[in-house]
Amino acid sequence: MIEAQKGRQDLTVKGESVERVFGNYQARQYMVNRRYQRKLVWTLDEKRRFIDSLRSGFPVPIVLLAERKGASDHGLFEIIDGMQRLNAIFGYIENEYAVDDMFFDLNTMAETKEILKKTSRIW
Repeated sequence: MIEAQKGRQDLTVKGESVERVFGNYQARQYMVNRRYQRKLVWTLDEKRRFIDSLRSGFPVPIVLLAERKGASDHGLFEIIDGMQRLNAIFGYIENEYAVDDMFFDLNTMAETKEILKKTSRIW
């Protein structure tokens, strides 16, 4: 019985804001394990519909992450489920596509204001 408890993993479920998730993405805290994670397959229309669901406040499935425990993996999270959804969110925030003919307003988050500064210097 003690041995069974030793190998037991704690499960924590917590809500995170899109801003925080994007910040983690920019900090390169997410990793993809290609041994089991499928390739990105959502069409542009599927991404737009998902973002529309988020903007409308509809409940969406959770993103499942596993915290890496190795010494060199400190602060890294492996994406177990939700890679398509995360890709849709990050692409929209980075203005890769519009939803309802509107792009994400980069002025709404501190992390994206930096993107806006960098791109305005290019133009």
